[in-house]
Amino acid sequence: MKIAAYCRVSTEKEEQLDSLEHQKEFFEEYARKNGHELIRLYADEGISGTSLKKRDEFVRLMRDAKMNLFDMVVVKDVSRLARNTVDFLQSIRTLKGLGVNTLFLTANMDSLGESEFVLTMFGAMAQEESANLSKRVKFGKKINAKKGRVPQRIFGYNRIDNFTLEINLKEAKVVREIFRLYLDEGLGCRTISMRLNTLGYQTKFGCEWNPRAVRRVLTNSIYCGRYVNNKYEIQDFLTKKQVHIPENQHFHHDRPEWIIIPPEIFDKAQRQLDERRAQYDSGDPFMEARYSSKHLFSTLIKCDHCKRSFCQKHYTYVNTRVYWKCSTNDHYTAEKCDNTVKLEEDELLAEIQKYFASLIQDKDTFIHSILAEIERQHPDRHSKVNTTEIELKRKRLLSKKERYQEMYANDVMTMSELKEKTALIAEELKELDYSLKQYEQALAIKQDSENFISIYMQEIEKFLNLETVTNLDLRKIIDHISVNRDGTVRIILKKLEDIDTF
Repeated sequence: MKIAAYCRVSTEKEEQLDSLEHQKEFFEEYARKNGHELIRLYADEGISGTSLKKRDEFVRLMRDAKMNLFDMVVVKDVSRLARNTVDFLQSIRTLKGLGVNTLFLTANMDSLGESEFVLTMFGAMAQEESANLSKRVKFGKKINAKKGRVPQRIFGYNRIDNFTLEINLKEAKVVREIFRLYLDEGLGCRTISMRLNTLGYQTKFGCEWNPRAVRRVLTNSIYCGRYVNNKYEIQDFLTKKQVHIPENQHFHHDRPEWIIIPPEIFDKAQRQLDERRAQYDSGDPFMEARYSSKHLFSTLIKCDHCKRSFCQKHYTYVNTRVYWKCSTNDHYTAEKCDNTVKLEEDELLAEIQKYFASLIQDKDTFIHSILAEIERQHPDRHSKVNTTEIELKRKRLLSKKERYQEMYANDVMTMSELKEKTALIAEELKELDYSLKQYEQALAIKQDSENFISIYMQEIEKFLNLETVTNLDLRKIIDHISVNRDGTVRIILKKLEDIDTF
C-alpha cells in the first residue's frame, strides 16, 4: 500500500527538531515492517497545531491526496494532525471523501474503521490538552515576567540569558540616531525609516526599516532603563489573538545598566509623540492627516474653520511661485471648507522674520506683554501677599492651640470645648496655608516664565541669523499659524497660544 506520513513539532528549538528526526525514522521503520511504500513524509517544523494556517507541508499533503498519490495517511498521534477539533474533523472528512484512510498509530484506530463520534472524542481531548498547555504556558510567562524575563530579540541589545541583556554598541548607535532624527531634525517615522535604509542599517531580523519599527524604538522605555513586561497575553489559544493587559497589571523593572537614551530625552520623545498624535488625529476618516516636516510650512499652517493643515502648491508662469492653501478646500472644494485664502511662501516667511525682528528691537515691551498675559490668566495667584504677616498669624494661632490643650489638661476646658476651639484654629490655618501656597506658585510661575522668555528670545535671535530656514527651525518658536477665511493670519507662539500677533 502506498502511504504518506505526517509529523509536526510546535517549536524550532533544537530538542524539538531532534524529536522530528526521530519521528521520521519511526515512520520509515513502520513502512518497512508492514510492507508499505512510503511515498513521502510531510513534516512541518516550528508550527502550532491549533490552526491549519501556515502549515505548508500539511497543505501539500491535502493537495497530493487529491491527486491520488497515496492510499493512506499515517499519523503517530491525533494531536500531531491538529489540536483544533473543527480543523481535525474537517481534514478527516476531506481525506475520507477522497478515499484516503487516516491511521493514528498510538490510538490504533483509523478514520474508515472508527465512527466520527470516536474521532471527535479524540480530537476534543487533543484540543483540551492544548488548552491546558496554553494555561500552563501563560502562568509560566507571568511568573517570568514578574522576575524580569527579557525578550528573545530586541534591537540595541544582545541577550545573555533569560534575565540579562548587554548593550550592542553598533545597534545602540542606530537607536540614538533614531531619537536624534526625531527630536533634533523633527523627522517623522516614515522619513526616518527611509533615512536608515539609505544608510544601510538593518533591523534585528536583517530586514529594512519601516515606520512601525521606528515607532517601536521610539516608544520602548527599555532604552532609558525602564523595562516593562506583561503587557500582552493570548486571549484565545486557537486563534492566537493577542490583547492588551491593563497598565496596572504591568510589571516594571528599573535597569539603569541598559540605558541607551537618557530618561529625559526619552520622555521628551513621548511628549512629542503625544503632541503629534493629538494634533493630527481625526474622527473623520476621509480627512486623516499625519505629521510632516517635508516642506517649510508643512503641518504648521492651520485653517481656522476645518482645523486641517494648509498644503503646498506650485504655479509657474514666468517664474515658479510657491503658495499654501487649505488642504480641505483644495481636495474637496468649498463644499467641505470655504477658506480660499492663499499665502505666498516667500511673503509669509518675510513677514515672520519681520515680526520676530520687531520683538528683538522692543524686547522689554514683549516681555511685559507676556507677563501681563500670565497675570491675566492667573489673577488669584498674583495678588499682594505679606508673607511675614502670614507667618506671624500662623505662630499666634499655633500658640493659642497649645494654650487650649493645656487648659484641657488642667480640667479648665471640656473635650467638646477643645474640639470646637481647635477646629476654628485649623480652619484659619488652612486658609493661611492656601494663601501662602498660591503665592509660592505665583513666584514659581513668574520664575519659569522669565526663564522661558530668556530662552525664547535666544531662539528668535538664532532664527534671525539663519541663512536657510527649515520646518524644524520654525517649530522651535511657533506652535502653529492660524488662517481665517477673511484673510486674518495669526502666529501662535510656542506655549503662548493665547497671544495674538500680526
